[in-house]
Amino acid sequence: MSVTDKHLLVYISSLPESAEARFEAEKQAALRGALTTGLVWPDSQSEYDWALVRRQIEKADVFMFLLGRQYGPVTPTGISIQHRELVHAQALNKPVCAMIQNAAGTGGPQDQLKLEDLRKQLMGSVPFKVWHLGDELSVHLGSTLQTWQRKGVARWAAGGAPEAVIDNPILSERFRAPAPTFRPRKDEPIKHELVLMVQANVYRGGNLSRHVVKITMQSQRLWRDLQPLLRLGASEDRLRALVEHSVTDEASKRLLAEHPGSHAVDDVRIERNQFRQLLSRWSKEGFVTSQRDGAHVRWSIAGT
Repeated sequence: MSVTDKHLLVYISSLPESAEARFEAEKQAALRGALTTGLVWPDSQSEYDWALVRRQIEKADVFMFLLGRQYGPVTPTGISIQHRELVHAQALNKPVCAMIQNAAGTGGPQDQLKLEDLRKQLMGSVPFKVWHLGDELSVHLGSTLQTWQRKGVARWAAGGAPEAVIDNPILSERFRAPAPTFRPRKDEPIKHELVLMVQANVYRGGNLSRHVVKITMQSQRLWRDLQPLLRLGASEDRLRALVEHSVTDEASKRLLAEHPGSHAVDDVRIERNQFRQLLSRWSKEGFVTSQRDGAHVRWSIAGT
């Protein structure tokens, strides 16, 4: 079956309070022959299953973010469940579009501040549409779905992200990973540009909120930074901690600049699944190997 014969699979991220907006999104998708996935998790009835959610996002072609009047439950990473889903979709280079409701937030002052910060992040990092009336939402959903379908967004297997993302104007950032049939050097992976999804705590006016910033880095720089640990053999957590330390200064400067009035940044973290994909890629290319050591997995340079 060709790519054009496949039905577009849309992951819809929403909260229970956005039930009407979600219905409209599912309706517009159905009218255009697209399929939808994603679950709405009620706080009091079911425990949020991140493993299941992650698999659904990985299988989807595109990611639709419906932001309503609530920030939503917070995950162990310090950001909302919707925000965590977005970070994972971006780490997989999924085409993303946000539908932002133009309405006052509900909940306490802290939740409203987090919601406003999330709105600003979405408007500054992904394609978005702002809506107030239901008719506006219908038009925005329809045009976005048509654009995705017209450009032929391809679906890839659930086993991992593609080597390169199809050129699509909806996509705010592209992961440029050329796939030449040669290696310029036998001791280094093929050079490509990485867009790391970095999370950190930002302190402002006595309040703490979790934010995400994208940091661009060349894969060869990352490889050379990690080589000393890889020669000795190290766990994924230790390798990731080294990268987090190396990007802390840049992440702090950018987050302080993006959030006027903030005075401190800490707990800088790289998206775990994105880093794991990078290690898996190097393993497939024959540069690193993994070996189980009790309850842990140690990564090392192949042949050492």
